[in-house]
Amino acid sequence: MGQIDVIEKTTSVTLKKPWIQFAFDKKAISWLEENALYEYMRKCRWFAGKARMIKFLKIQQMLNMPMEGGAAYLVIIHVGYTYGDEEKYGMPVSFVADDYELLNQINPKAFIVKAIVDGKSGWLIDAVYDFRFQSELYRNIWNNAVVKQDNGHLAYHKGKGLAATDEDMCYLCIIPDLEQSNSSLIFGNKYFFKFYRKLFREINPEVEMLQFLTETGGFKNIPAFCGSVIYERPDTPPVTLGLMMQKVASKSDSWVATGDDLNNFLYMFVDKIFGIQDQVFEKVELLGKRTAEMHLALLADKKNKDFKPEKYDDTYVTWLQEHLNKLVHKRINLLKENYARLDKNSKALADEFIRSEKIIRHFFDKIAGGDLKSQRIRIHGDYHLGQVLYTGTDYLIIDFEGEPESSITDRKIKHSPMKDVAGMIRSFHYAVCAKLYFSNETKSVDPQRLQKSTDRWYKLITDAYVDAYLYTMGDISAIFGNRTEMNFLLQLHLLEKAVYELGYELNGRPDWVRIPLKGIQQVLLEIEKFNS
Repeated sequence: MGQIDVIEKTTSVTLKKPWIQFAFDKKAISWLEENALYEYMRKCRWFAGKARMIKFLKIQQMLNMPMEGGAAYLVIIHVGYTYGDEEKYGMPVSFVADDYELLNQINPKAFIVKAIVDGKSGWLIDAVYDFRFQSELYRNIWNNAVVKQDNGHLAYHKGKGLAATDEDMCYLCIIPDLEQSNSSLIFGNKYFFKFYRKLFREINPEVEMLQFLTETGGFKNIPAFCGSVIYERPDTPPVTLGLMMQKVASKSDSWVATGDDLNNFLYMFVDKIFGIQDQVFEKVELLGKRTAEMHLALLADKKNKDFKPEKYDDTYVTWLQEHLNKLVHKRINLLKENYARLDKNSKALADEFIRSEKIIRHFFDKIAGGDLKSQRIRIHGDYHLGQVLYTGTDYLIIDFEGEPESSITDRKIKHSPMKDVAGMIRSFHYAVCAKLYFSNETKSVDPQRLQKSTDRWYKLITDAYVDAYLYTMGDISAIFGNRTEMNFLLQLHLLEKAVYELGYELNGRPDWVRIPLKGIQQVLLEIEKFNS
């Protein structure tokens, strides 16, 4: 109870109105805005504004969430900064009195501030940690409940992944000790509930994707969709508050599993032996197969406007060209600004990238001039080894939220499936480069030999992955037009991904810059075939 002791020595808030009228207690709300909420939020992993100067913090709205023994309120907090976009966060708040029998069992992270409510002394807490709130959340999903609000309603949706025998799981909830941008609840060690903290005025793509793949596409290699919580209002885009899915068991994510496989390769490499075990190829081929099955499932419904395939129309082509040209321009400027920090090898690769800007832009022009026959579909959007769990015998694909730096709207744009394939290929490149470039065992190895072996491993593995993917996809003409067009799109998205990665490394890990630069170089060699 150390956390409570610390809070108790500071300040407290007294509600002038009853708890059922908390949303109308302007003085208490104003006091919380000025004295308590930011102090609490800045200690939370899910609050992304810690490093920015706060311009304002206001409670925009309170949604009533009835529960046993009273009610919680979903407090929607509007935060503005001296620079950058404003943000909105969701924080469920409940009151627990000092004489609450389970007070000592509440996680110390829950306590926001000391409070007097309805004449009783107690605490305002983050209701995610409130046992009563947890149970009500599950029950409402189970019952497809609709909770009316002054403007709109909270809609709880029950998914097909929720077993018919699991009604009483509401009493078996734990909060895993995870550092995440959202909050997590686990019911009965079987269902995983993700409470979204940062809020957007659209259905979260993860909810849409899991629901579609579970209930329409019939894709089994994901955590099945079990439910969601959506705030719906007339004439206003909905806001996703939470998602429940099956809790899946795995040995590790595929980044770790691939690293384990690479260890064996590394030890042989140091002994001047180049070898890849058959089981490594088998695993890579299985991953290619599962990737294709995911894309085939996303092609399953030709009528649903959110998922039906679309052509490369003028609107998309213009957007894609602008996006790619802007990305290259920004990364080249960033590279020039950080050029002096690069090592000799990275500088040589950087020079080649900078010199090739016109070639790259000419390559991008072919998007508009090629009369592409390929189709665009909803894709994973942030596909890499860390998003795939290895069970020991199979793969489970997770985290369908999309690229973190993109807006929710942009995450739902339909792209070529080659964008996912390119993401995984780049992830394989990162895995082998990280293992061979930065291992103590290879520090004394000749750099040319190191690069040659890295390139060879990468080619063999990615060929196996792509071959298995294409075999599973079957007739590619319907989705990719032909092999030439498919390879063009693959190289396009490989370049996009490597250029995107360059910014990440320049800002965070300058020693790793040569990995995306090497990836850019590899694509440049392929581009020559299309520009000739």
